[in-house]
Amino acid sequence: MAILLTVGVLSTATVPAVLAGEVVTTPGGSTERRAAVHACMRMTAVLAAGCALVAGAAVVPYAGPGTLGATAAACLAIWCNSAGAGYLQGTGRFGRLAVLQLAETAVRCGAALAAVAAGWGSRRGGRRHGRRRSRRHPGRARRRAPVDARSPAEASSPRARWATGTPSGATSRTVAPDRLRAGHPGAAVRTADRGRRPGHGRPGRRRRPHPVPALVVLARVPLHLATATAAVLFPRLAAHGPSAAGRTALQEALRAHWVSAGSLTAVLVTCPPDLLALLLPASYVSSAPLLLPLGIAGLAGATLTVTITAFRAGLPVRPAVLLLLAGCPGLACATVLTADRPAALAWSTAAVTGVVAVASVALTRRRVTGLGPAAGATAPLTAATAATLVLSALRPHMALWLPAACLCLLAAGLVGRPRRRRGGPYRIPHLGFEAPHSPGAGGAALRAHEVDRRLAARGIEVTVVCAPWPGCAETVRDGVRYRPLPPRLGPLARHRFLYQMAYFPAITLGLPRLLRRVDPDLVVEDFVPPFSSVCVPHLTRRPVVGVVQWLSAAEMTDRYRLPFHLVERRGLRSHTRLITVGPHLAAELRSRHPAADVTVLPNGLSPAAFVPPDAAEPRDHVVYLGRLETKSKGLDLLLRAYARAAPGLTTDLLIAGDCPDERAARALAAQLGIERRLRWLGRVDGDARFHLLARARLVCVPSRSETFGMVAAEALAAATPVLAFDLPCLRDW
Repeated sequence: MAILLTVGVLSTATVPAVLAGEVVTTPGGSTERRAAVHACMRMTAVLAAGCALVAGAAVVPYAGPGTLGATAAACLAIWCNSAGAGYLQGTGRFGRLAVLQLAETAVRCGAALAAVAAGWGSRRGGRRHGRRRSRRHPGRARRRAPVDARSPAEASSPRARWATGTPSGATSRTVAPDRLRAGHPGAAVRTADRGRRPGHGRPGRRRRPHPVPALVVLARVPLHLATATAAVLFPRLAAHGPSAAGRTALQEALRAHWVSAGSLTAVLVTCPPDLLALLLPASYVSSAPLLLPLGIAGLAGATLTVTITAFRAGLPVRPAVLLLLAGCPGLACATVLTADRPAALAWSTAAVTGVVAVASVALTRRRVTGLGPAAGATAPLTAATAATLVLSALRPHMALWLPAACLCLLAAGLVGRPRRRRGGPYRIPHLGFEAPHSPGAGGAALRAHEVDRRLAARGIEVTVVCAPWPGCAETVRDGVRYRPLPPRLGPLARHRFLYQMAYFPAITLGLPRLLRRVDPDLVVEDFVPPFSSVCVPHLTRRPVVGVVQWLSAAEMTDRYRLPFHLVERRGLRSHTRLITVGPHLAAELRSRHPAADVTVLPNGLSPAAFVPPDAAEPRDHVVYLGRLETKSKGLDLLLRAYARAAPGLTTDLLIAGDCPDERAARALAAQLGIERRLRWLGRVDGDARFHLLARARLVCVPSRSETFGMVAAEALAAATPVLAFDLPCLRDW
């Protein structure tokens, strides 16, 4: 049995992965696929023949011709079954694969029962091996032969012969009944005490079997489930590789694994003694406390099965091999040191496999970005731990434990089921922070609105979730729904900074409820100050696209002395798909997050911006258009420069915009003595905005930093010159 198990492990670890990978990566019916299948079949035949020879050599000392033939046939059948499983796995015929695996299990069970019925027990093999040793060393055999003190009829019964079977290589002897009757001197043969364990060979006392192997059968249930998950995952990863589709497949597989394996482990490790007695012999029930460490080890082994599949399907294999090799010495030492102590053996095995599993998850997250913290294991394993505690408390009460366990498994099935899309149009929630009509909204809000209203014109439901402001309400503009979050400000309405910062915890806590209400097909997150991103991909299973207008955390960290850059770093690495407005920002994103898919989509301009100005209208003023801000927009620099140039100018300075530093700007203008040369126009939108730019003699963009420069682009579209600093994003205009 051990030899055939070893052959099965070897065949499962080699042929299916190779054959499935070749089938997935070659077109169906092509010459390449036929050549790959033929090569894999030849490799399978060679390996099967080699395993049959080695297995035959291993069993020949104590097996006859029938056993040798059955062993060779079993080896060939195991390898052929593995080849068929690999082909079905590569072609995606998982239903037939399940039938094949069930048929293999049925054949194994039938063969085992047939062997038992034919009398192929350990007793017969032990007697044959004992006779061979007796012929070689008759004296040694006589010295070590124990006496069977039972009655002749009892000792000669088939049940007794099966019960007294000894492992292969041991020596057994039954005293002939005629010698007992005749008082033959050989009837009283002393049993050598040298090397004997207490109770060995004594009548009426049998050594109690080790409980760990039997309980492992239950603890390995999550491992079998993970093997099925890996069988489905491997062809998808092999077909897509490290692309976004492959990453999505790995995320779904890991989430299904955490939910299913965690719930199964919680049920198995809390199995009541009454139920355990129905599954295992009564002698194992007292060892039920070992289920907890063995269940942890089984969960760790299942995790290794899923994570290692990612490396077998296309990731560099060497780190995974080194990790597994590093865990082997620890597992071997733990087994040797605690072999005679079942509890210590179980807990040491759980500790070693758990450490290796955690390391494999960390290695997978390092190679495949965007899997989230702990690869999505935090919430499912936390729920599994809570379920384990509840089921442990109900364990003495079978009538309460059983419905609770069924409820736990049912909840896991509901959580892990594929999402069914609600009928209706395509739906997109856009986490935009700013609405185009909110106070102080800039070019990013205008760009987002232009994109959203075009999507709405195509029948897509777009809901923009924005930060609140005093007097805000849910509204619809150009087919786009704007929903402030939180909807009510309360005492926060007195401070602009507070009600804007309230947006971020509201998004973090209220996003699950919003997504259940909207049922989106895609989530869009705008990177906004001061955090840039709140790690939305970690809060939902839906596809998420990040739109990066700028990365502001470094500036905000310097301004407020708070670690906003740490949140930005985590949020940036949570995204796998990013859209930015310029090549310079795209280069920075790729350098900070090499695994992300970064797309450059420059901001578009309204056709009204290209309308040529009326030649009859004079261009007699200088214009500043934008948010009234001194830190990034540089309005204070413009006021100081205009104050120095004003004595030699005949044109006034028109300032269009609002918030947040309007009072400070007015005070600075009064301090510089130019308040009479300034005209404060307030907020200017729509066609009036383009008309203002077209009538200007000069448009000033004094920004200290920009990522696109929408005002500069609109001014150039109206053939108006622009005065700006030498910023990377403005060099292309």
